[in-house]
Amino acid sequence: MDLFDSINRRKSCRNYTGQPFGKEQLEEIREAINGFELLYPDVPLEYRLAAKTKGIFKVQAPHYLIVSGQGKAQEAENAGFLFQQLILWFDAHDIGSVWLGKTKDIEATNDNDIIVIAFGQTSESVHRSENEFKRKAINEITNAPENPCIQAVHLAPSGMNLQPWYLEESGDKVLLYKQSLKPPLSLVYKKTEVDMGIALCHYALACKRFDKSFIFNRKDEEAGKKGYRLFGELG
Repeated sequence: MDLFDSINRRKSCRNYTGQPFGKEQLEEIREAINGFELLYPDVPLEYRLAAKTKGIFKVQAPHYLIVSGQGKAQEAENAGFLFQQLILWFDAHDIGSVWLGKTKDIEATNDNDIIVIAFGQTSESVHRSENEFKRKAINEITNAPENPCIQAVHLAPSGMNLQPWYLEESGDKVLLYKQSLKPPLSLVYKKTEVDMGIALCHYALACKRFDKSFIFNRKDEEAGKKGYRLFGELG
């Protein structure tokens, strides 16, 4: 299923009806997840459904999906990449959803839980027009604003709407930088790697739409760009 069109219309939904999905609908969601691609195929993830959560950004929804790993490196961006595909799949099926940071499963705690997604039928539209997106000016996140794959990243959601990325065209590659947060923000927000995976998901879907290859090489290096670290190369 082509998820690209949902990039331009999907919105975070926080108002849900209390009606839960039936077993068949939940099984369809599981089958969809099984068909999505991982950023790192050798970094496994798990997920489970929950009915109750707690947290600072709590949303009342009929369903919560909790993503967890094994405490290994690169799980967070893998989670963002994989489950942003689910978020867009939800949009394509008129199902509301929202990423939730600082949220935990009430009934089954797990130290390796990474992120939570609330989802279900909503009491509002699950779509929005492109002019309703609240994002930085695209020139603030790239030196190549005409690149259609970078334009897709421009619409990617992120925690606290930080958009903690910068994409720099350099020859035949695009260098992806991650913002280095400083206190007090760095003490509060710990999900920038998830955000980077979400951004990479949008980039990969745009590559597929525009018949470009998607190759990502993970890096973790000091960069010449103040306030950022090199996160990887796209080519």
